[in-house]
Amino acid sequence: MTLFQKLPTETGSGPHLLEAPLRRAARQSFRAVQPFVLGPRVLDVGSAEGWIGELVSRQMHHDVQLLDVVDMNRTELPHRLYDGNSIPFPDGAFDTTLVMLTLHHCTDPEAVLREAIRVTRSRLIITESTYRTTPGRWMLWLMDSVVNACRSRCLMPEALHFRRVTEWRAVFREAGLHLRAQRHLSRGLHRHVVFVLDLHEEDAR
Repeated sequence: MTLFQKLPTETGSGPHLLEAPLRRAARQSFRAVQPFVLGPRVLDVGSAEGWIGELVSRQMHHDVQLLDVVDMNRTELPHRLYDGNSIPFPDGAFDTTLVMLTLHHCTDPEAVLREAIRVTRSRLIITESTYRTTPGRWMLWLMDSVVNACRSRCLMPEALHFRRVTEWRAVFREAGLHLRAQRHLSRGLHRHVVFVLDLHEEDAR
C-alpha cells in the first residue's frame, strides 16, 4: 500500500471538493486547445471526468469519444475503458486526438503515443506537466500524486514519467510528429505545456 492509498476517500469528499478547480482547469485547457482541434471526430485519451471533451462537444459540435483506464466519467459522452496499452479503435478513426496530462501517468508513454498516432488521421494535441530542476520534479510528483489520488479515490495511476519540455519534444520528434505550436498553460510549480502535433509535415507549416 502506498502513501496515497492511505488517504481517506470513503466519503468521496476529495472529488467533491476538487470539482470547482478541476472544472476551471478544464475550461482553461479547452480555451488553449480550441483553435487547434480538427473535427468532426475527436478522441480524448485519459479523459478523467470528461469535462474537456464535453466542452469540445458542446461548443465545437464535434463527435467526442472518451477513453481511459478507469471510469471517472461525469458526462453523457460515450466512454470506453482500455488496458493502457492498446487503444481499441481502428487506424485513422479520429481527426484529432487529445492526450491531456496523461502520458506521464502511463507505464510506457511511448507505446501509448504510438497507439494515439495510429488511430489519428491528422493531429494530436498533448498537454504535459513539465519541470526545469530536480527539486521541481519532486515537488511536481508530490502535487500531482496527492491531487489525483483524491480526485480518483486512488484509482488513477501515480505519476511516473515527468520530463522537461526539450525531452518531450525529442519524444515527439522521434515518433515522427511535426510540432505546429507550443503554448504554456501555466508557469508556476505545475508548468503545463500544450504541444500541437501534426502527423503530416505539410499540415504543420
